[in-house]
Amino acid sequence: MSSNTEPQKFTSLTIVRAGLFISMSLVLKVIFNIIIPLAGVPALRINFASIPLMLSGIILGPLPGFLTGAAADIINFIVKPDGPFFPGFTLTSGLIGFLPGIVFKYSKRDINYNLVNTIFISLLSVGFVSVFIANGLLTFDNGIFYDGKPLNPVYIVGFFLLVAIYLIIPIKVSSSAKDLRMNKIVFSISVTQLITSIILNTYFLYVLYGIGIMITLPARILTNFFMIPLYSIVISAILNAIKGRY
Repeated sequence: MSSNTEPQKFTSLTIVRAGLFISMSLVLKVIFNIIIPLAGVPALRINFASIPLMLSGIILGPLPGFLTGAAADIINFIVKPDGPFFPGFTLTSGLIGFLPGIVFKYSKRDINYNLVNTIFISLLSVGFVSVFIANGLLTFDNGIFYDGKPLNPVYIVGFFLLVAIYLIIPIKVSSSAKDLRMNKIVFSISVTQLITSIILNTYFLYVLYGIGIMITLPARILTNFFMIPLYSIVISAILNAIKGRY
């Protein structure tokens, strides 16, 4: 990827591309934006607006990616505010563009990304279950109980099936992708979502609305079980489709 191996220059082409990514992000946020209220406030958002921002970091580089993400958040607030302006969310939006660019620019090719992704999803799974146990929602007493009621085995099977899909898809896809490794894309998006969605946004919601971290954290972790593989598949498909054109 020439943009991440050469010195970053803010040429007119870079600015035009950044503007395009911002526009795409805004359109996706308007067209597809599901807000799930938790504790009476809009705590959880599901949309695809992050995909253009991640692509901006991968294609343009970390710094242009950060500026693209930050600008997208500010412009979105001006055009269609759906809550109070909070600089923390502008920071996380910038990091969504910055972190994938950092991974693609500086990560070594000889890293075993399949192993790293396995460790990540394992820790994420353990963290997800631990949060429920710590809150007393998930208990083990002659069976598995959620909120005092027996947990349907379908949810248990579904959870492990989702983890398996998370791990298998990158390996299968990367084996057929010679130039753009799916497992590296999964790694970059996993790091990005961990820092921005799971850690920072959860904390900023606590700062802004006073929502307990343990209230929003389980939903954010569970959402990322779905969104990280989905983001990875879409971004991999786009990068392979435009390969050699940027």
